[in-house]
Amino acid sequence: MIALLAASAAVAHAVPTPPPHSGLAAVRGVAAPTVARISGADPYAASAAASRAAFPTGTHPDVVYLVSGVSPWESLSATAAAVAEHGAVLLAGPDGIPAGIDTELNRLAPPAVVLVGSTTTLSDTVAAQAASYTTAVTRVAGSDRYQTAQALVQRAFAAGGESHAWLVTGRRWTDGLAAGAAAGARREPLLTVDGAARSLPAATVDLVRELGVTTLTLVGDTTSVSPGIQAQLEGVLGAGSITRVAGADRYALATHVNALAFPELAAGTSYLANGRDFGTGLVAAFLAGTKARPLFVTQPFCVPTSVRPVLVGSGTTRVVLVGGEGALRSLVGQLAACGSTTTASSAWVLVNKHNALRPRSHVPSGLVVPRVTYPNGQRLRSDAAAAVAKMFSTARAQGAGSMAIASGYRSYTAQHSVYFHRVSTDGRAYADRWIARPGYSEHQSGLALDIAPVRNRSCSTHTCIGSTPQGAWLRRHAWRFGFVLRYESGHTGVTGYESEPWHFRYVGVPLSTAYHRGGWHTLEQFLDEPPHPPTESVEGVQRGGTSERPPSRLVRGGAHRFVP
Repeated sequence: MIALLAASAAVAHAVPTPPPHSGLAAVRGVAAPTVARISGADPYAASAAASRAAFPTGTHPDVVYLVSGVSPWESLSATAAAVAEHGAVLLAGPDGIPAGIDTELNRLAPPAVVLVGSTTTLSDTVAAQAASYTTAVTRVAGSDRYQTAQALVQRAFAAGGESHAWLVTGRRWTDGLAAGAAAGARREPLLTVDGAARSLPAATVDLVRELGVTTLTLVGDTTSVSPGIQAQLEGVLGAGSITRVAGADRYALATHVNALAFPELAAGTSYLANGRDFGTGLVAAFLAGTKARPLFVTQPFCVPTSVRPVLVGSGTTRVVLVGGEGALRSLVGQLAACGSTTTASSAWVLVNKHNALRPRSHVPSGLVVPRVTYPNGQRLRSDAAAAVAKMFSTARAQGAGSMAIASGYRSYTAQHSVYFHRVSTDGRAYADRWIARPGYSEHQSGLALDIAPVRNRSCSTHTCIGSTPQGAWLRRHAWRFGFVLRYESGHTGVTGYESEPWHFRYVGVPLSTAYHRGGWHTLEQFLDEPPHPPTESVEGVQRGGTSERPPSRLVRGGAHRFVP
């Protein structure tokens, strides 16, 4: 049986045994899954690739559902409906069908196309373009997302023929991804409702009765689907008829949904999608549902602890990543466990204008002076110190020249002094382009350093290292030792800081390797974090003291220029 995490704490009752068409059976477990990827430069390209995987050459769907590639709200129930109709799901833009989707539609030659949502979701232009592939173009839409979902269910599922259904809120699209895949795999309807309401409208209750539903699974905790809705449905269907499945977050929720949906599953493929990206998530849900296999969702750059044990467990022999590098980094393909991006002691901690160290006066443990020729008395955390010693030694052996540490660890007090010295000499606006405010500096983590060349005739300070052999070597090779160039030229709009070819940050070899091979240029983008806020939205600091009051949601902070 698939080694899914126990969901006993998250559910009230078991879902009925999967229907015969699902083809699920218990087998002895196997380990060490292989990893494949269904790629695409964007969600539309991934959508076309997933369609080709679902319907390879020589096979054709009975219908194609066109859903929005930019808005999730009218699409949550579409996956299960399309799969039930032996259909494909393809993403479309609000005002047109992208070229890659056009190519796929021509290949599929569908006998019918269904547009999901109103004209504000998919315009009449999309409908007109769809008519070039088939004469049978239908729009399924209601006055809101809930009525659209109801119309989808009524279209795809037979009255009196559905003993079990799934129900999700239309206010939180993340609940609907794995649920849509599970419902599709079991060829069961997914109802999308206003989960915050105290009760369901009469039309939804009537639909449950018309379908012949006798048991129903609520997806999400009581903040997703209210206790009032659960009580109402128990009154309609009877005591013991309702199951609720929940999780601590979207990743755990998907794991628990799969444990419930696939109680006995032949060892085989599991699908993995970015739980932060609706477009590729919906594409993956369609493919997983078509193949009657579980869909798990993950962070874009690592696999959460609630998901990884399942993927490396006994029920998964193959993991298929859905989406390109922009959706899922190569670390996910390695099934790498997540490191914390908020814990100050983590090598993955993200410190920038949004994100302060916690606490802001954090002092890293294990600070040492690196064993390099020119440490200048600077200290680093022991792991970063060992890595920089190896890096400097290798650079010198390969003929790049010697290097020195211009600046390493700085305390909160030292950073406070550096920042306000620059404010007093050049003004706050200039200071904020070059220097992190105290509490928001990577140097305070003990993982960052500024590097200077040694014995270079044209450059004797860190500020010009970018034009030296040492700087060129670092750009090519620092990743091999666990470092990333933190503030590259041309990316001030993301980091909030001017280019600093001397500032390197230790993140560990696995992350730096994935960062380099994926062609990333900022940690913010790699870690799927927002760009820096405007300077005026960054919380101010006082000239005295080390205030530890919590930062606002928009706050947390960066790096800096070395000031002697």
